[in-house]
Amino acid sequence: MIRFLLVSVAFVTLIYFPVAVIADGHLELDADIRLRWEYSSPWDPGEPGDTVTMMRTHVGMHTEFSDNIRFLLDVHDARSLSGQDDPEIGTGDVEVHQVHVQVADVGRLHESLGFLSGWSLGLGRSELPNYGNGRIIHDDEWSNVGPKTTDGYHLASQFLDGALDLNIHYMTLAKDSAGGAGSGDHFYGAHIDVDSLPFIEASFYYWKYRADLSNAAAAAANGLADPGSSVEDTYGYLFTLREGIIPRVGLSFEYALQDGNRFDAEDDGAIQRLDSLYFAIEGTYDMPQMEGFWDMDWRAGHIMATGTSAGATREEAFRSIFGSPHGTHGIADVVDNSNVRDTYFGFSTVLYDAEVDLSFHNLRADQGEDWGNEWDLVVSHPLGELLDLEVGLANFTSTSSLRESTDYVYAQTHWQF
Repeated sequence: MIRFLLVSVAFVTLIYFPVAVIADGHLELDADIRLRWEYSSPWDPGEPGDTVTMMRTHVGMHTEFSDNIRFLLDVHDARSLSGQDDPEIGTGDVEVHQVHVQVADVGRLHESLGFLSGWSLGLGRSELPNYGNGRIIHDDEWSNVGPKTTDGYHLASQFLDGALDLNIHYMTLAKDSAGGAGSGDHFYGAHIDVDSLPFIEASFYYWKYRADLSNAAAAAANGLADPGSSVEDTYGYLFTLREGIIPRVGLSFEYALQDGNRFDAEDDGAIQRLDSLYFAIEGTYDMPQMEGFWDMDWRAGHIMATGTSAGATREEAFRSIFGSPHGTHGIADVVDNSNVRDTYFGFSTVLYDAEVDLSFHNLRADQGEDWGNEWDLVVSHPLGELLDLEVGLANFTSTSSLRESTDYVYAQTHWQF
């Protein structure tokens, strides 16, 4: 482990100094190294033992070819240092994480593209977007292999003096080299932020996901015939109370629907009609600091993800193909963002220069047995200008035969250059 850490630091150093000398202000380089140790009892997904040590190294280079064109290249290495063979823990090799060209204004590239004036374009391999509050369509950085990336493009523009911000994405998840146009797994969608409404800020999004190769792989793994492709649509919106409308109070509400069809290899192996919904409401309160008491930020909320018609013969699980972001229903990540009613509350504060966050989740099920309860404590503290230390503890008490009670601990150091 120590040898690999030293090699990683040397790798960053060898890259950094030549770039710093040659760049002359035109190149930028960023790097971070994250080392995390986790203990979970029981361990999920069932790897031998209850502990895992993992490391992630990231080096990114950014340059501007002109005031209109920017290029970035990110190299990523993620691996287990304790022997686990899990694709969510390590890739086992250095790989290109992002290679991306960003055009600030497409209309300035050529006079024939004047009709696209004001539109920006991102092209290449990039990280997934965040729609709404990022719980459904999201870019989750917690995974050791880092945020998921895909090949595609991103168009964006602002209208009405920034009152409307429109984003359009098309990304390929898996390409069938033998198939025609539109084959393989991909998604496309649009996201618009509205900053002109009274009292609230609004965000609307639409997502269409086509599964093809993933359906075939899941069927083959379960000894089933290839079911063909399936298509899912997700429609959602997020309303957030404007800051200052109610002093020290924040309020947000998100609602989303999924329909179309979905293949589930473990549920009779057929493509079923999809019918599911999601909503989340959260309130926050920045408590005024009182003499002899900490400055606390309180929060409470409720999340529901479920089917819309209990007992119907259809696929009712609400889910993103990327899963729910880390910590959505507790940092132990025992319960998925599907068939769950999560009522939670907690607070964060600063104590002796350390950020402290305590929360409680009451996890019920919309259909079937309730899941249980979870307490979480996360403490983070900077150790100098470059190094951060974070420790998290969780206890999940199960009330369901489908989940075991779980104790979870992690310690994480993070260097940023």
